[in-house]
Amino acid sequence: MVENRNELSSFLSCCLQNNFPFFAYQLPKSGMIQIGVQTDQDLKDYQLLSDLEGENGFVFSPFDAESKHKSWFVRRDINLQASEINSDSIQLLESYYPEKGEKLPADVSLESSHALYFNQISKMINDLKQFKLEKVILSRIQILEGMGMDCAVESFLKLSESYDSAFVFLVSIPKVGTWIGASPETLLSSKNNAVETVALAGTQKLAGRITDQIKWEQKEVHEQALVSSYIENVFRNHNLTKYERTGPVTSQAGNVVHLKTTYLLSNGMGFSQLSNLVQDLHPTPAVCGLPKNKALELIREIEEHDREYYAGYLGPIESNGSISLFVNLRSMKVLENQMALFVGGGITADSIPEKEWEETCLKAQTLLNVIRS
Repeated sequence: MVENRNELSSFLSCCLQNNFPFFAYQLPKSGMIQIGVQTDQDLKDYQLLSDLEGENGFVFSPFDAESKHKSWFVRRDINLQASEINSDSIQLLESYYPEKGEKLPADVSLESSHALYFNQISKMINDLKQFKLEKVILSRIQILEGMGMDCAVESFLKLSESYDSAFVFLVSIPKVGTWIGASPETLLSSKNNAVETVALAGTQKLAGRITDQIKWEQKEVHEQALVSSYIENVFRNHNLTKYERTGPVTSQAGNVVHLKTTYLLSNGMGFSQLSNLVQDLHPTPAVCGLPKNKALELIREIEEHDREYYAGYLGPIESNGSISLFVNLRSMKVLENQMALFVGGGITADSIPEKEWEETCLKAQTLLNVIRS
């Protein structure tokens, strides 16, 4: 726990209440919260990551690039580590108070009932059995009543204290939304000429076991292999032939475990090449399905809610070309008096609807166990 937790909480609450575009995050295994605040509301959207070369800040991109939701960049005009925050930090904020923006629209997120989910999964399995697709991801929303903006900062701090191995984040963009999460999945990170991405799929309850003792069913092994195969295919398309592959291994994320393969590329890439790689990797089969375009069409057709930024990507970028991008998973959109918790799971022709529903409940508990404690 950070020593100046009260000052940190006050600072983040001040950012939120005064409509600053801002972000706070903790990289996996870093134990350190970084904060960036943009001191005006002159927000920048972007089409390609390469448009942001030389910038310092944070990117926030939707699941579906062709949807009404834009990809946003938040500048880092004020840049602080959590340990540096004190009463002077809040005074610094006060000197920049932006104009109060419009109130966000009323809470409109659509909660997915058990019956609605079963209806949707049945349609998806039907399509899969006709061999139109290998895999598709079905997501749903769980509404948390009585937990809204007032709980946002405390929820973020609790997650940062509980999930050291995840990318824990709080990002707020006026007129776009406020999101909190603890993502277990790297989309792409690049630092000191080393580039890393992961293939993550399959979910089981940890249930007090040690990871080495966990056995995986064929369906889960196959599901994870599809994601690995997709990533390796993207590498081939980019003429990236030299990489180190580790896994698949069992990886813990809170109260659940996943199958994970890590890819490390040692050849240095320019920012535009990294941008192209991100564009081809996202959305991965772990959040969309295979073949990607058909899966995307089916998601648009069957899911009645708008995923918005759930299963998109987000993270810090540096002017020196370093990036740390993560998939927006295990996350919630914060509304005025509610939180909309998004969860999803991979559906194949062999999926058993009740088991898939239980998997989404397990994933939801990863966040709920912490923020309700």
